[in-house]
Formats: sequence, C-alpha cells, structure tokens
Amino acid sequence: MLKTHAVKSAIILVAGLLMAGTVAAKEMKIAYVDVQAVAAKIPQAVAMQETIKKEFSDRIEAVNKLEKDIGFNIEKLRRDGPTMSEQQQEELKVAVTNQRKQYEELARPLDEEIRTRQAEERNKVLALIKTAIDVVAEREKIDMVLNSGAAVYAKPEFDISEAVMTQVSKAK
Repeated sequence: MLKTHAVKSAIILVAGLLMAGTVAAKEMKIAYVDVQAVAAKIPQAVAMQETIKKEFSDRIEAVNKLEKDIGFNIEKLRRDGPTMSEQQQEELKVAVTNQRKQYEELARPLDEEIRTRQAEERNKVLALIKTAIDVVAEREKIDMVLNSGAAVYAKPEFDISEAVMTQVSKAK
C-alpha cells in the first residue's frame, strides 16, 4: 500500500512537471537565424575576402606563375622530348623536379597561412553576427535563438535572418 501511494505520488509529480514545462514552453518566444546565409551576404564577409586576397596576392601570383612554368616545361618535354638530346631532356627533367620542389615549399605554407587568416576573419564576422543576434533578440524580446540547422521544422515567420543581416550591416 505504501509503495502504490509512492508510485501514484511520483506519477502525479511527473505529470505536474510535464504540464508546467508545457506551459513555460508556450510562453517562451523562440526564433531562428541562418548564420551561414547571413555570413555570406553581409558586406563584412566581402571585405574579409578582399583583405585576404590583397594580403596574399603577390605570393599567390608567384605560386600560380610557378605552376604555369611547371606545366609549360612538362608539355615541352612531352612535345619536344623526342627531338631533344638526352642532356637537354635531363636538364629539363631536373628543372621540372626543382620547380615542383619549390612549388611544394611555397604552396603548402601559403595555403596554411590563408586558411589561418580566413579562420581569424571568419571568427570576427561570426562575432559580429553573434552581437547582432543578441541585439535583435533583445529588441524583439526573444527568449531563445537557434541556428536554422538545429531546427527540424520552423515557420518562416520565426526567421530573424534578415533582421540580423540589417543589424550586422550597421556595425563597422
């Protein structure tokens, strides 16, 4: 008898908590934002790409030139190889090998540096977006903002992406 009373009390308690949770959830204002779309459309992202492009343009140009030179020499060896002397062929092969080695020495570190800079700049943009989300959520009295990818389904009227883009665009 004591056990059944305890079980009934526990069931009533759980049901009460579930009902209270449902009431609280109905009162909570939830919205979502497509952070990736916002990041792709805001002017700061375009500026970020331009900054990185300018910062690394000379080195990218050097790597691209080296890549073209390698391609040209490989094509020359393939096309003119049969008519070249063995010494000329060997010199061209050595030149291609040296160019490839130089390419690897330049391209890999450059690629890593570009990725690092992109990550730094992307973090700055994401910080701006986060700040804008906070401002929009506060202004519109939203209790919770989800990333659009976290929601399985959400009505379009709960999407605050445009408001966030507008807010980020105002930021410097």
